[in-house]
Amino acid sequence: MAEPTQSGRRAFLQSSTSSVLLASVYPGSIRAAVATAAPGSNRVSGSEIFFSNDEYHERWGRVQAAMAAAGYENLLVWQRSAGTYDKAGNVYWLTNFVTDGTGQDPLSSENDEVWTFAAVLIRKGHEPELHVGLSRDEMDASRIVCGKLVVHTGHMAVKLAEYLRAERIEGRVAVVGDDVYPGLFDRVLRSHTPQIEWVTEELLLEGAQMIKSPRELEAYRTAGALVSTALTSAINAMIAGESACEAAARAAFVLMRGGGGFHRISISHGPASRSPLSYDFYGYNMRAPRDGDLITVWIYGPIFAGYWLDPGRTAICGKRPAPAQRMLVERCARLVGDMVKAIAPGISARDLGIQWAEIARKGNYLDELGGEGGGSMFGHGLGASFPAYVLPAGDPEAGPYGYKRLKGPLKPGMILTAEAFLTRPGVGTAGFENNFIVTDTGTELLDKTPMLFW
Repeated sequence: MAEPTQSGRRAFLQSSTSSVLLASVYPGSIRAAVATAAPGSNRVSGSEIFFSNDEYHERWGRVQAAMAAAGYENLLVWQRSAGTYDKAGNVYWLTNFVTDGTGQDPLSSENDEVWTFAAVLIRKGHEPELHVGLSRDEMDASRIVCGKLVVHTGHMAVKLAEYLRAERIEGRVAVVGDDVYPGLFDRVLRSHTPQIEWVTEELLLEGAQMIKSPRELEAYRTAGALVSTALTSAINAMIAGESACEAAARAAFVLMRGGGGFHRISISHGPASRSPLSYDFYGYNMRAPRDGDLITVWIYGPIFAGYWLDPGRTAICGKRPAPAQRMLVERCARLVGDMVKAIAPGISARDLGIQWAEIARKGNYLDELGGEGGGSMFGHGLGASFPAYVLPAGDPEAGPYGYKRLKGPLKPGMILTAEAFLTRPGVGTAGFENNFIVTDTGTELLDKTPMLFW
């Protein structure tokens, strides 16, 4: 069977076959969401690589510039590349390398976890080197984009240390990925490299990854069309009274049939649900909502070509909200809409946060947000991983959950979000999130699922 092309995925979304397959999930709203799919190239995205070699070289150049600005001649980037999406984007973004291991390999100091971890070494004036613990016949080297592939079989940490000594790499070396490389292996690596001062620099790649290329924006528009259709299908299924697991399956079908993927499809429901996210992390509950239940659906993860989106919506089963429910849901949707409207190229993240706080005060949202600084109204960046920065409301030194606050002005080509959660006792919690591209004039919305379903 021929490999699906990028245009073929979009063609499926717009085809009569797609309409038939998705007919049971309220095709009217789906067709409206699918119509947002952006036109694309005919480049094969399966056996080939989604991005060109020129794109990778341009990325490497941006990283070299970031290294020089920070005063580093050498950088080591770790990735947990098997069994999880956690921090899996950096090595993938640099080299297109992934593995298919489970991520549950035996942990010991005698045998390194060869399937689970990989590293990219970037030296001043050199193309990146990909360092892996796998033999060449255990990976598809034709899909890897780098200047040099180095295999370390036996014990990757020890062999990598030997390589660094042989290459006379010493002094200060920046490290991205200290939070994913296990302490056991890190201690082995450090004990074998006394000539190196390892310096944690978790934000070093953020600047190089912040402004998306035209090809990355194309991937994001495809991801937006997929996730919008999936989110709409799940919401409509829950409104109709289907079980949460069936609604999740409908959304997963859309994403996977369109050539995409996901990390979680979170579905929460209840008469006064206080959590907008599901805690069924190892499956999907088989309960169906009742008429009048609050419904919240969030889809998040690497939706297409490894790029993350995470839109969310709240609705009411049966489309007959009680007055208090209608007020809560509509207020939350309006708040997020006003947050997006405040986005403008050139505005600083600090000034945007101050504007968002003013929107909350003027709209009398503070009690429903849990007070000022309640962490229930913010934005964040998106990319091949979740970036380590947020856009908090107000003017705090740090954002919610310990994330760094974005510094500097917003620029065209950034992928950002705006989200809020409002809680009213006896009614429940409503949540909404929009994902968008910052443009020359404002924003281009990526998730086209309706905000309200009545």
